[in-house]
Amino acid sequence: MACCSDFEYAKLGYEGQGEFEQTVMQRPNADSIYYDEFLQFQEKLQKRIVSLRNKRNLVQEDMADYELSVRQYQRMEQDPTAIVSLWQLFKIAKAHNLNIDELLHFD
Repeated sequence: MACCSDFEYAKLGYEGQGEFEQTVMQRPNADSIYYDEFLQFQEKLQKRIVSLRNKRNLVQEDMADYELSVRQYQRMEQDPTAIVSLWQLFKIAKAHNLNIDELLHFD
């Protein structure tokens, strides 16, 4: 449900409602002062995801039961930079009967 008319969006500096609603996934920028720290975070998360799956004796194909494509999940396990969305993390947490905060708790 739209919250604003085209006129109201125009007053906010947007040409049209459709343009405002379009979103672009922001990826880490190598120029950011947080870049290296974020890469370390992704690597920890990758190890955690692999560990959780192995502890439950699941194979990568089992993750398709949790709305993760096999290829997408394989990329996340192979390349930590492929872990980019909260939606991915939410589904991985659900696959392991965890809340997101539990998924992000690294030992």
